[in-house]
Amino acid sequence: MTFDGMGVFFDLDGTLIDSMRSFYALVVHNLEQRNIEVSEESLKQVGSELLKDYQTPPSGQGIKLVFNLFWKIGRKFGLSRLKAIGFTYECASKARRVYHSAPLFPDTIKSLTLLHDAGFQLGIYTMASRKQLKESLRKHNIIQFFNPKGLISRDDVKRAKPDPEGLLLALENCSIHPSKGYFIGDMPIDIIAGNNAGTTTIGLTTGLLNKTTFQQYCQPTIIFDSLDHAIGWIMSKNMNIPLSS
Repeated sequence: MTFDGMGVFFDLDGTLIDSMRSFYALVVHNLEQRNIEVSEESLKQVGSELLKDYQTPPSGQGIKLVFNLFWKIGRKFGLSRLKAIGFTYECASKARRVYHSAPLFPDTIKSLTLLHDAGFQLGIYTMASRKQLKESLRKHNIIQFFNPKGLISRDDVKRAKPDPEGLLLALENCSIHPSKGYFIGDMPIDIIAGNNAGTTTIGLTTGLLNKTTFQQYCQPTIIFDSLDHAIGWIMSKNMNIPLSS
């Protein structure tokens, strides 16, 4: 295998697509319908507790993983088993529509354009299905930025994140040595996968986590509050471009 060039690989949801905020609103709405008051602080606390369970995701993937997540959220907010069942099914039934309506982050296209035009190979490693991945990229008109061989979904691996299998596959398919690759994500499982693959890892607080939580659960190379700032940092390190403030 001949390695050549630099590569930047991304998680999808919460990194390129602003889907986490939509899921946040879905959860809050359905809890409030069941007379559960939800503050930003309480939701972040539950999210932090759930990270202990999802640091290594359950074996169930796809819809099973979604049901499991909503069930645990309902129970942690004190819903009875019966009410938690109703909460789970109501959230899960709307999750696909929420997912498909989520927009790109405002800086996604600008960031992908800068990297693509600078000659970086671009790829994605996501826990979404291959169908969801392709549909999302086409819908948002960004599929042209990516090396098709570098698009890796949960359907392409035996071991999901935080195992680095999918990221290593994307790197190999794009002929990028791990030491020349960057992996950008908004969750600890992204960072752990990237660290285990040997890439430079960038944590984004664009999902549901702040810098403190990132540092508690994983050790990214660096953390940024926006994709734009992350790409600026990559460009400054590799293209002799000063990092803007």
